[in-house]
Amino acid sequence: MQIQHQFPCSAVQFFNFMARRIAQDVQIETDKKLTIAQIHQGLKYDKKIVVSDKKQRIGKAELTIFDKPAHVQLRVDMFDGTQIIDTQCQPLDEHGCKVVYSEEFRPANMEKKLAVWSLSWMGRRKNEKKLQRLMEQWEKEIRQLYG
Repeated sequence: MQIQHQFPCSAVQFFNFMARRIAQDVQIETDKKLTIAQIHQGLKYDKKIVVSDKKQRIGKAELTIFDKPAHVQLRVDMFDGTQIIDTQCQPLDEHGCKVVYSEEFRPANMEKKLAVWSLSWMGRRKNEKKLQRLMEQWEKEIRQLYG
């Protein structure tokens, strides 16, 4: 699932926002407090992925791409597959950027692949709304940070 959104900040500001979010995620998952300067490509930690209201999975997260200010990618390996969370940022001008955000689950085997395909087709609209709400929440946080 992929979504595009324009944010009222520069690409560098958006990248710093993402680094803050990663540092917060690491602190929530591991109780380790990191600064933005300590976030780097190759960073690994255990992460919980919420699957539904009643289910969550634990996986090994790795920051596979951390290319300032354009690209951040987190990969979470779990027993039944891999979750890829990808964020790419393109500057529009000094006060705006366009972000392409995507989430993809790559199942470990064909049985899981068929199950994911049928569920993702049925839940497509729900996922689009979920990602749109996420982008709106990020925009609200960015407006509070950068005015």
